Order: sequence, then C-alpha cells, then structure tokens
Amino acid sequence: MWSSVVPQLPVTDVEATQVWYRDVLGFEIAWGGSEFGAVWQDRVEIFFARVKTPLPGSCVCVRVDDADALHERYRRSGAPIVGELEDKPWGMREFTLQDPNGHRLRIGHAIPGQTRWVLKAATPLE
Repeated sequence: MWSSVVPQLPVTDVEATQVWYRDVLGFEIAWGGSEFGAVWQDRVEIFFARVKTPLPGSCVCVRVDDADALHERYRRSGAPIVGELEDKPWGMREFTLQDPNGHRLRIGHAIPGQTRWVLKAATPLE
C-alpha cells in the first residue's frame, strides 16, 4: 500500500531553491547540498535535484486544509500567483503559483458537498 508521494523537481540551484521555498512559502529546509536537497512543511516533502539546463514545466498538486488562507499568505509574501483562487468544476477551490524554476504548485482544498473526480482502480487484465 502506498503511503505518500514525494515529487523531485529539476532545478539549476538546489540551495537557492530551498531558500526561496523557506522564505516565500514557509517550508523548512530538511537536508541538502549543491546536488540534491529537500524541503518540508506539515506532511509535504519536495526533493530538488540539480540540472545544468532548466527543465521547467512540472506541476505539483497539493491538497491543503484552507486554500483561502494560504492564498492570502503567499500573496503577501510575494509568491508569483499565476492562477487566481477559484472554485473548480472538479470540486476543488484552488490557486496556482510558480516557483523561480518555472515549476507550478496547484494548491487547493475540497469544496464541501461537491463531488470530486476520483480515478477508480483499473481492473487487471486476465
């Protein structure tokens, strides 16, 4: 049984990325160095691996308890919000921000009483 998923994002500067996640998003630096490192906050951990050429475009979806409060906190901290806070048709209230490496974080919470899209386990082929 799976217990968690930890995204690993390619970045050109691991230490600078960790500092940005700490100073702008409130994460703690878990461990790291110049080639590989991690940050964490609550039950979320993100790994960073150094690459020579930027590879932007990853998107990490994060479920939180209160997207409205985080949207306000991140707006005040200067995080680049590239998708404003809104209710989505799939039953989530979410917004999107972009880190300095071009990776996007979609942050949201389930809207009470609305159906959420859930993938069902595939039936194994016999």
